[in-house]
Amino acid sequence: MCTLSLWDRGWQVEDIADALLVLRASLYHWNTIFEEHGSVNRPYFALRGKARILTQAVLTAVHMLYESDADLYLDELVLWLALHHNIAISVSTLQENLQKAGLTRKLLHKIAVERDEELRQQWKDMLAGDDFLGDGSQFICIDETLKNEHTYARRYG
Repeated sequence: MCTLSLWDRGWQVEDIADALLVLRASLYHWNTIFEEHGSVNRPYFALRGKARILTQAVLTAVHMLYESDADLYLDELVLWLALHHNIAISVSTLQENLQKAGLTRKLLHKIAVERDEELRQQWKDMLAGDDFLGDGSQFICIDETLKNEHTYARRYG
């Protein structure tokens, strides 16, 4: 790296920092890493970082929970995890874990849109049967825009 090369050639730390517009602390940090690993980039460690808080079993339970009630907010899910799985987790950590597991808003929206095929087939059979009048009196309109009791505004409607 250029900064460490200049340092080895006898430049003062302040001069290097001013010339290359870097912090002096960064120079010392890069030098420590270089002395330890022989490169200014730390090697990747597979076992680095915190262990996942949510196990695969809990993620499966969360997925099933969203299938039954897709209108849950993350703070409600935090409370559910605390009560049913004895897991204390912040909303931001939960969101990060759900994203890493692939449970994104797009997927959860897809889960909410999907319907029970058996009930759907019963409805189709009812339409095809003798009980259906066909004059429009048996139909109702439902506003299914994404508005619920937790918000004052509609989103994605």
